[in-house]
Amino acid sequence: MKKYLLGVAAALAIVAPGVASAQTGYVDLGYTNTDVGAGTDADTWALGGAAVFGGENSLGFQVDGSFGNQDFGGGDVDLYNIGGHVFTRNDSHMIGGFVGYGSADFGPFDYDYWTVGAEGAIYADRNTFSGVLSYSDANDFDATITSLDVGVTHFVTDNFSIGGGVGIGTIDSSSSNDLWQANLGAEYQFASLPISLYGGYQHNDYDGFETDALTAGVRYNFGGTLLDRDRSGASLSRGNGFARLGGIL
Repeated sequence: MKKYLLGVAAALAIVAPGVASAQTGYVDLGYTNTDVGAGTDADTWALGGAAVFGGENSLGFQVDGSFGNQDFGGGDVDLYNIGGHVFTRNDSHMIGGFVGYGSADFGPFDYDYWTVGAEGAIYADRNTFSGVLSYSDANDFDATITSLDVGVTHFVTDNFSIGGGVGIGTIDSSSSNDLWQANLGAEYQFASLPISLYGGYQHNDYDGFETDALTAGVRYNFGGTLLDRDRSGASLSRGNGFARLGGIL
């Protein structure tokens, strides 16, 4: 399964350039530093990508995947995530659903999780309002996460966006715990190159246990501007539930 996930991520980089001249996908490399308190940090590197097919006033599909490695307290954790989306959209809105599979490998121990959800967006001039409702299940931990995330992205120019969002949810295992998060981010694509730089900050509160994460990365976009990607490209969320908790964004 792990070889398959890595193969999918690599295939995204090969397939997407040959689809069409419009925005069809991207590959990216990101780094996240998470402050978990008590002087302890978690460092995560993640390689990911996405490709989109159709969806303009008809049924569309997005596939995405990522592989990451996290150094936490001197130990390495391999993180895998792959997802598929079915949606339709037009000039004013997008609506769809998704399913995702992920795995965290600690060497002799690993756990798997599944995520399903609904997603939507409203397009208003240079602003995009988005929402994701998701349910994630990790049988190995006998734990589930239910969460609702909403956000807004403003396009200062076609190739410069800023945005933010908030999310609330619950983690249910032997007990039920509330969680919430808030985030800010920005992305800039060069006018003469299909390369963009992105960065962001996210604060998480797991029923009183707080973490702060800073993310930076570089992304190669296959065609179009950032606004094109948002309205007609691979713009759907790539990580939810246990994937997000593990540092795969």
